[in-house]
Amino acid sequence: MKYFDCHADTLTQVIKEGESLEKNTCDIDLQRIEKFADTYTQIFAIWKNRKEILPGTESSVFRKSYEKAIELLQKAENKIRLCTSAKEMEDAHQNGKAAAFLSVEDVSIMGKDIERIRELGFLFVLLSWNYENEYACGAAMNQAQGLTDRGRDIVKFLLQQGIVLDISHLSDRGVEDLFQMTDKPIIASHSNVRALCNHPRNLKKEQIQELIRRKGLIGMNYYRNFVGGTEDVEAIIRHMDAVLNLGGEDVLVLGGDFDGCSGEFPDGIQGVQSMPVLRKAMLEHGFGEKLTEKVFFENARAFIGRNL
Repeated sequence: MKYFDCHADTLTQVIKEGESLEKNTCDIDLQRIEKFADTYTQIFAIWKNRKEILPGTESSVFRKSYEKAIELLQKAENKIRLCTSAKEMEDAHQNGKAAAFLSVEDVSIMGKDIERIRELGFLFVLLSWNYENEYACGAAMNQAQGLTDRGRDIVKFLLQQGIVLDISHLSDRGVEDLFQMTDKPIIASHSNVRALCNHPRNLKKEQIQELIRRKGLIGMNYYRNFVGGTEDVEAIIRHMDAVLNLGGEDVLVLGGDFDGCSGEFPDGIQGVQSMPVLRKAMLEHGFGEKLTEKVFFENARAFIGRNL
């Protein structure tokens, strides 16, 4: 079985002494994945709550999280490889290893290190988290507030660096501003469908259609509040159906937000070990082997191949 997930906070959540990426009490570890997946790619986010960072200390606080993440990956290098291109991902898989990519969730937490974003190995960026920063505003804060002037400048810089922009967490107005600034592929790594669950973190129909047009990615999030309550995995599949009904067969992927949901998942999802349950439910729902494979792996792999 092949498995590609577009968003997890695990590298910033492995904090208990003695735990590792190979084995831990978080939502993801490599031992659990090895039990069901022979090919695995994960986009890991580096994240901090900006409100908890004192002004002027962004770079030093960020660097601690970044260095810890790199250390976790290095200690598991016999099983997983940090990648910065499609070729490196394919090489990792051919050598029996998982592949990891890095994302930064709220680019403002990087401070001055933003200038070295590619050098540090990041390929994906979310401009904001839940709140407002100097670049943009989070969807949970104010949907009508768009990119700032500094935000427009940082978008231009990130695009020049070949960074893939991620609109999960970004306000509706910020998404509109971003769409107007560039026609490049953009992703929503961990966002669902607002028409099914009216939450500001979910995507509007028009946003989904634009991501489809651009051949981006839309990653299904397992957080209960974004799915629509305490239902089982069928609720996640209904969000998949909504994307597919808009023509999203080639952009629909998984973005479970593991270790970013405080364990609040629909019934049937406990952690990464539940992915065979989701896959089985998709097949029973009638997706078929080919479509299920596209959602579980091939769509995200193809996006990496086209853009990185």
